[in-house]
Amino acid sequence: MQENPFVILMITLGVIGNLSWTGLAMASIPPVDQENATGIGSCVPGSCPLFLTQGNRVQIRLQLYQLRTVEDEQGKVQNEWVELPAAASVQPGEVLRYTIAAENQTAEDIPNFILTQPIPDPVVYIPDSSRIDTEAEITVSIDNGETFVKNPTVEVTLENGQVETQPAPPETYTHLRWTLTNPLPPTAVVTGQFEVRVQ
Repeated sequence: MQENPFVILMITLGVIGNLSWTGLAMASIPPVDQENATGIGSCVPGSCPLFLTQGNRVQIRLQLYQLRTVEDEQGKVQNEWVELPAAASVQPGEVLRYTIAAENQTAEDIPNFILTQPIPDPVVYIPDSSRIDTEAEITVSIDNGETFVKNPTVEVTLENGQVETQPAPPETYTHLRWTLTNPLPPTAVVTGQFEVRVQ
């Protein structure tokens, strides 16, 4: 399968002190006449949706949420996800959720659809938090998107000098990928999400 990756959507999604990071969204779909992909970023108060299109075929929306603890009128404490505006301030230890929605804007199925999300440097992936609302294979990369596997491993040299293969720690994850099992139907929207902790 030949892929046509999008790596063009970038916008500041958060700030830790003076450190900001960008949000990225990528998708791979079969190319049509080698058409070029174009990205659009748009922010409104209280929201920072990002849009990515290839011609008029696919639109991708990237949103960022923060887990907050709130107390209701009865004094009951509960957690809720609050959408963050552009360049929102977050602190180490806080939990964030990335949500990536892809919409097929054509009247035809799109086969071999792949959605990929880089994990920004200032955050660490929370294990088993990746989800998608359709059948898909979920894989991760620990080598900046060069390869993707379900359960990445690393080689660790023990004190006795022996080399042992161990599960890769979440700190080494650089990308997540959802590979749809079935074609993306006309006008359909699929949504993937995952959670991270700010370092």
